[in-house]
Amino acid sequence: MNKLFLILSLTFAFLISKPGKSQSVDALLTEDYSAFESAKTYSQYLSVCNKFKLIAKQNPQNWLTNYYASWSIAIVSFQESNKDNKDNMLNEADTYFKKIEPMDSTNDEVAVLGGLLAQARLSVAPAARHTEYGAIADAYFDKAKKINPDNPRVYFLEGNILFYTPKLMGGGAEKALPLYKKAEELFSEDTGPMLRDISSPFWGKEVNEYMIKECKE
Repeated sequence: MNKLFLILSLTFAFLISKPGKSQSVDALLTEDYSAFESAKTYSQYLSVCNKFKLIAKQNPQNWLTNYYASWSIAIVSFQESNKDNKDNMLNEADTYFKKIEPMDSTNDEVAVLGGLLAQARLSVAPAARHTEYGAIADAYFDKAKKINPDNPRVYFLEGNILFYTPKLMGGGAEKALPLYKKAEELFSEDTGPMLRDISSPFWGKEVNEYMIKECKE
């Protein structure tokens, strides 16, 4: 009886210590993306951003892990008020982006990300950086449109540039609204099984809807 108990105990100990089936990279990214969407505070966004970075470090050859690490840092950087900290964050985002940048001539989402990063750099000092980083963003968006003219994120981000550009410099809500409306149309067509597929980036729709309301106020 004692021997049987010992065998059963050792078997149970082995079973509970044996690691379960690991999640796929896509599953991990999907889980973290959902957490990022539901985040409310800067610290919550930063926490999920760190998880994206960890996944990228563990899977350095996977373009999606580098994409989401770079993308999440860029998004969080817009909430950072310290200019030096923001630039340092974007330096880190660039390390992930550079791993996938060679794909920007064939992958429209990578080109869009390049434009987003340029916009983030511009936001650090808009007056001083508008010419340099505005041109860089435009170049990336042109690449993206050549690959896929129906990518809604291109028009959404182009709308952002115009929205935050002073009217005296050719910007403003009135100029931005047509681009947001174009993005809205394309977002509405982006339906089907790929809509929430982490391997096919789908961010931007909700913020685009918000910006349309801002333009109309």
